[in-house]
Amino acid sequence: MSHRHLILGLLAEHPMTGYDIKKHVSATLGTVTNASYGTLYPTLHKLRDDDAVEVQEIPQAGRPSKKVYKITIKGKEELMQWLQQPTAADQVKREFLLKLYFANNLPAEHLKIMISERQKAVETLQETSRAERNLLNNPWQVRIVDYTLAMCKAELEWLKQLELEIGVA
Repeated sequence: MSHRHLILGLLAEHPMTGYDIKKHVSATLGTVTNASYGTLYPTLHKLRDDDAVEVQEIPQAGRPSKKVYKITIKGKEELMQWLQQPTAADQVKREFLLKLYFANNLPAEHLKIMISERQKAVETLQETSRAERNLLNNPWQVRIVDYTLAMCKAELEWLKQLELEIGVA
């Protein structure tokens, strides 16, 4: 997954600040990808240097200027070229599953806490995804949020079954 193309895709929808991009990724695309400020801002600067985006600085009273990024024609061309390429293989990384893989080294009470915390995190994601879904107008974005909701439902069912199997419920 290229953060470059993530940013171009979001800016193709409408101009955004770095903060707006980060917020949108966390709220809507958290199941699909992640993006830290440490990745976003260097990528935005590189896109600007490559003339794929332009930035407009909006003065704010008593605060630094707000930088709003907008995709350029060159950026749209790059995005379209990327969208038409074959999709790369998924590379899903989940720390929870890796820790669970080695859970035989954990005391039962720690395993119970780990599973409980994961359930809470998935339930939170499910709640925020439902709220976000109600705000979306783009049917493709709705489908991605629906995927997230389906994954949450499946993971919660799996976690419940896991609790029953290992006797931590």
